[in-house]
Amino acid sequence: MKIAISFILISFFSFHIFETAQAQDIFKKDNNLYSTRELTISIPNIDHSKLIVKSAMTLSGQLSITTSPEGGVSSKGGASPDNRVVVNYYKQAKTDSESKAIDFIDLIDVSLEKVPEGIQLELRAPNPAPWEKMDLGLVNADIIIPEFCKVSIEAPYFDITAVGPLETMVVPSSFGRFDIQYVTKGLSLATLNRRVTIKNISGSIDVSTTNSTLIALDINCPDDRAIFRNDGGDIKIDGVTGQLNVKNNYGRIEIKNFEPRGQENYIRDFNGPIDISILAMTDQQLLISNRFEDVDITVPDNISAILALAVDEGGKIEVSNLLFKPNLVRKNRLNLVVGEGKGLINGSISGRGNIFVRGIDKGE
Repeated sequence: MKIAISFILISFFSFHIFETAQAQDIFKKDNNLYSTRELTISIPNIDHSKLIVKSAMTLSGQLSITTSPEGGVSSKGGASPDNRVVVNYYKQAKTDSESKAIDFIDLIDVSLEKVPEGIQLELRAPNPAPWEKMDLGLVNADIIIPEFCKVSIEAPYFDITAVGPLETMVVPSSFGRFDIQYVTKGLSLATLNRRVTIKNISGSIDVSTTNSTLIALDINCPDDRAIFRNDGGDIKIDGVTGQLNVKNNYGRIEIKNFEPRGQENYIRDFNGPIDISILAMTDQQLLISNRFEDVDITVPDNISAILALAVDEGGKIEVSNLLFKPNLVRKNRLNLVVGEGKGLINGSISGRGNIFVRGIDKGE
């Protein structure tokens, strides 16, 4: 009998110590938000392998990626010695009690390992998870990788920020926000209902969102195609050289400082104004189409191009500050030759809307 009582007492004491230790590792960060202290894992990446991030569908949070030169310091100040991948992270739970937070956080696992494709960061949690609709299991991670790595992310409910140089970055499907800078050879992002901002991107580009703003700055893909899609939000592009394919529904398209390349540049909208400023153009082709809003095109006054413009019944076409020769003049169609007519700008509206083409002195 004494032995049994002693065992019960020891078991109770051990459980109490374990529970206290767990509680000390977790603190209340905000109202209904509990967090671990910062945790760190790392692994060598001497051959600059691809970084692969995979997350359970039941987790959400934020991923921040920065690069570090060999043995150097990242733009955020973190070190990545000997070309290591370093992950500094917090496991968190949003719930109304500390005891549930401890249970939730204990079920979240973060691992970093070498796999045949590269270095894999995996964020694990049960599926289905014990947290209900008002509760959340979260991971916030700062990831430091060597410069010019490839990155692939399957983490649908995470907001992602990245500052390169990265060689490529691919996020095939997401519900998170993106802020991506400095990718040198290719970028592919797809999200829904969240804002996207990209800057200083080169190579092949394919970016899409819905019901939010898509912003692209300093895009350079003279030998590749840049594809931007939105539905229900604006597309704003400033500074792009390359073959451009832009499609939108129910949102504005605004493109500034555009240098088209190739013969397949398409700008299409259904119900939103299109505003395009062309910086330079030689023998390229640009096709612009809209349905229920105006198209406004600004070009250098010394451009060499054929302007083929058409509107529907009730629409008008205005061309100003350009020297041109008319080739076809009809009520709703106007074909003009500007300069030697080397390039082609084809603009059309199939519903209600007007087309305006304005020449601007290159010195302005």
